[in-house]
Amino acid sequence: MTDLSRRTLLGTAGAIGVGAALAGAAQPPALAKENRMGPALAALRRLLPRHADQFELGHLRSGPDRFRVTGSAGRIEVAATGPATALTGVHWYLKYVCGAHISWSGTQLGLPSRLPAPREPLAHEATVPHRFAFNDTHDGYTAPYADWARWERLIDVLALHGCNEVLVTAGQEAVYHRLLTDFGYTDAEARAWLPAPSHQPWWLLQNMSGYGGPLDPGPITRRAALARRITDRLRELGMHPVLPGYFGTVPDGFADRNPGARTIPQGVWAGLKRPDWLDPRTDAFTRVAASFYRHQADLFGDVRHFKMDLLHEGGSAGDVPVPDAARAVEAALHEGCPGATWVILGWQANPRRDLLDALDKTRLLVVDGLSDLETVTDREKDWGGAPYAFGTIPNFGGRTTIGAKTHMWTDRFTAWRDKPGSALVGTAYMPEAAERDPAALELFSELAWRREPVDRVRWFEEYADLRYGGRDAHAREAFAVLRDTAYRITSRDGRPHDSIFAARPSLAANSGTHYATHSPAFDPARFDKAFAALLVVREPLRRSDAYRHDLTDLGRQVLANRSWQLIGQLKAAFTRKDLDTFRALSRLWLKLMRLSDDMAGSHHAFLLGPWLADARREGLERTARVLVTTWADRPTADGGRLANYANRDWSGLIADFHLPHWRAYLDELEDALARNRPPAAFDWYAIEEPWTYERKTYPLRPLHDPYRTARRVYETLARAPFQGAVTVSSTPEALRPGADAEVTVTFRNMNGLRPTGPAAFTLVGFGDQPPLRIPSVPAAGTGTVSWGVSAPAGPLTTPVEPVPYELRATYGPEGETPVTTVHQGDLYVAGPLDRAWRTYANNGAVFGQARDRYAINGGGQDMWKATAEFGTLYMEGVFTDGAVLTVRVDSQDATGPWARAGIVVRNSLATPGAPGFLNLAVTPLNGAVLSYDSTGDGTLDTYRRITGIKAPVLLRLSRAGDGFTGSCSTDGGATWRTVATVQVPGAAAAQDAGLFMTAIHGGGGARGTAVFSGVTGWADPAGR
Repeated sequence: MTDLSRRTLLGTAGAIGVGAALAGAAQPPALAKENRMGPALAALRRLLPRHADQFELGHLRSGPDRFRVTGSAGRIEVAATGPATALTGVHWYLKYVCGAHISWSGTQLGLPSRLPAPREPLAHEATVPHRFAFNDTHDGYTAPYADWARWERLIDVLALHGCNEVLVTAGQEAVYHRLLTDFGYTDAEARAWLPAPSHQPWWLLQNMSGYGGPLDPGPITRRAALARRITDRLRELGMHPVLPGYFGTVPDGFADRNPGARTIPQGVWAGLKRPDWLDPRTDAFTRVAASFYRHQADLFGDVRHFKMDLLHEGGSAGDVPVPDAARAVEAALHEGCPGATWVILGWQANPRRDLLDALDKTRLLVVDGLSDLETVTDREKDWGGAPYAFGTIPNFGGRTTIGAKTHMWTDRFTAWRDKPGSALVGTAYMPEAAERDPAALELFSELAWRREPVDRVRWFEEYADLRYGGRDAHAREAFAVLRDTAYRITSRDGRPHDSIFAARPSLAANSGTHYATHSPAFDPARFDKAFAALLVVREPLRRSDAYRHDLTDLGRQVLANRSWQLIGQLKAAFTRKDLDTFRALSRLWLKLMRLSDDMAGSHHAFLLGPWLADARREGLERTARVLVTTWADRPTADGGRLANYANRDWSGLIADFHLPHWRAYLDELEDALARNRPPAAFDWYAIEEPWTYERKTYPLRPLHDPYRTARRVYETLARAPFQGAVTVSSTPEALRPGADAEVTVTFRNMNGLRPTGPAAFTLVGFGDQPPLRIPSVPAAGTGTVSWGVSAPAGPLTTPVEPVPYELRATYGPEGETPVTTVHQGDLYVAGPLDRAWRTYANNGAVFGQARDRYAINGGGQDMWKATAEFGTLYMEGVFTDGAVLTVRVDSQDATGPWARAGIVVRNSLATPGAPGFLNLAVTPLNGAVLSYDSTGDGTLDTYRRITGIKAPVLLRLSRAGDGFTGSCSTDGGATWRTVATVQVPGAAAAQDAGLFMTAIHGGGGARGTAVFSGVTGWADPAGR
């Protein structure tokens, strides 16, 4: 017997069972041996009709997937272990021998009539057995009404990129229709429960049902036939279809119709009622699951991989023990499909460890959606050694945005794969919508086929060459910039930023949609340079569809980036009642939106028309319109905060949906300023809904030339005003009363396309200060000016007091008329702290003390899970067994409903990610809250609270052994209410403890102040 590595054993066992793994790799059901490469040859005829006959495909003996490319000019020999792997070899040859590229978004096939021979054999072996593709939501967000031609192309592209497991959710409505009629439902009742294809992914996740229904029999039949073609094609190519499994979703009233059935209500998801959950421990579940798998096999053939997640995004187990439920679901799966693999998504807190520990890990695969987050560090520990695929979710909602954490992919994948005891057995590329971001797909798909780590610098250079069909210094420059901006995003949630142009209009908007990163994920000004470089790629390389796609995408993105630059200035001008500046900014905002619609209209990938035309064929156009706007009805759009979740810069959608809304909103604000009245409120859902019922047709082909339109974008942005960002800081950060200090203005030219002309600055608020100027600031560059000032003298009435300032900046692009912008803010005078206190801040906090009172002023996006932004003054090692810490929060600014002020504890407060993390705090709207790290990974993930409490309030945190108790008192300590007693894994015997605050502004930039008194339980500051 060969000496199989643990990874090979885990991976192959997860796919086909331990016994089969030891016996050798199993061949999927396929054609006769002599015709096994027929499907790959057919794919080549589709993909390379003029060159397909120059390829000869042969077989390699069974074993790990691999290919070898040899041959002579005009006769390219590709030997591989299967048809899909042969196509992977062909694509590797096209890229790295011919300098050509096929992707799901833009292709370049500038091939010679006679294909060149490889200079040396080109051979690669998959280092992991699982290469999984697609997200549970893919079928909704990519193309819910796609035809076979669209799917055939997707499958071909996935094979070219080395995937061998593909999630297929289309057609499952036919399975459930049959199942329900088996269990007492009429045809009409069953069809009424099934949602439209656009919303079926969330029905399969047990989040909702029925939306867009009842379905007609025709779409159900056609979708089932489509899914059969998909699964058959995957099997022909040697790839594995992954279908949804059955874990208990049933309609309301199921138990009433079926004696012995027991259901658990699942509550509400995003304003939509969730279907009930059938208790998996019951005989009724066993019968239903058997019906499900029987009908599924009848409709779609032999399948060995099943994707399902119990209790997705807030599902309730009720009184059902999760391990027992998991074992029952697994037993039903193996009864219906012996030897099958259960595929589970790694997302948020899923899968639960107690669920995994109840399962047979040799028939399990976790496809991790969060492998590239900084907070994820040890999946073997998290999941008890369960086999998992290193995965990413680089796109949410099909948003037209560029970016991924490729640096995390290249840093981590090989290291995690090769570390001792690794359970990594695959890759999982899981965008919520496909056909976006070809560079990200290309890099990620190569991870599994390279033994050594990917060199990102070299990889992006080579990608620029093959993407456009030749070496070009400007193309390489463009991708070098993208490598260090969009493909090295800094957002902690792993998401690129979206477009505020596609948000519901609001001056407070800090993203295009609620569920998104709320600050730029890369440097927009530097990103401009990629766009500028792409524009000067030499003409012969500008002829491919790949170039046209990328130029349209970058042009659209540089415009979208301006929404982040301008929204804050719009808000500031409105707040100052500066009508002229507000009017000028509004005109620029709308001008850029119109230009964005034109830019998107330059490539078919960014058109609304095809999306609607596909749905119109099925008579379901409204559901397609809804998904990319309101998502569903008012409770979901508003209460569930899913409006504009898809956030797409599509031609037609911008011009007819988003632009009219912003125009009406900005006009109303302008009129309110002019008439000195409050602006009227907007009911956005009432305004949005009529568009979802319209039947206007939109172009199916691009309306504009991408290069000429991109040149227009360049000229417009290079000359546009208001592309500056100003920050004001002081040294020292906390001014001392009457002391000298230095105030510095840092000006950033956010225009990455042109330098500024002279920039002048005037500071008001620190006496008479001379105006200062900078001759010019480079494109995407910075400049600084500084003044020596004196802080206001006199005693402080509070420990930290604001000193308001006004900064006037006059600037503009070189050669253009400058504009003047006004920036108002505060610097802070603070009383000195006793020397016993230490400080830590990652929220720009300023700390002050006035006798026995303390204050902290600072910002902070959030203090939950991956984000922990706060400021604290603390003492080291003071929180030990028996310690009792008390503080009175005298006041707290309401910078957000979850803003926090109180007591914070961590093994080391100066060390981000240190264990033993908890805090007891008061909030403006959510009461007294005890938040803590329940897993020992250094992040806050659990909380307990008492509602109805605001500052002023006394907070008390005590420790007894491994128990931590938080209490609060609103009557000066006469009575105390316990918030909770909790245990915090990893807490040291002696922990740091301090006073803290965080604004929790969610990306809005607000700062707030918290004032404290009555500090007891810490060592006496005066005595240390």
